[in-house]
Amino acid sequence: MKASLGKVHVSRRFKRTAWCLAIFLPLYVLSAGPVAWATNDGLHPAYLPEEVNVIYLPLAPLMKVEWINQAFYYYTAILWGGFPAGYTTL
Repeated sequence: MKASLGKVHVSRRFKRTAWCLAIFLPLYVLSAGPVAWATNDGLHPAYLPEEVNVIYLPLAPLMKVEWINQAFYYYTAILWGGFPAGYTTL
């Protein structure tokens, strides 16, 4: 039998990793909205606890890109009502 030259073998592990990233990475980024909302009431301090800041720290360098910063502001502050506490954590 001839080996197929056009097919690329992709391991099951790679497919599983790509699937998990495709699902959980957007969920991680989108979870900033509910967290911003939850911290913007009278029962919480003005800033997130240190442990939660560490969770969202990987998003901080993205805030240097202007359109990402504006989109993040719109999502957390306008849509979720997380201003000022939730938005100012990053």
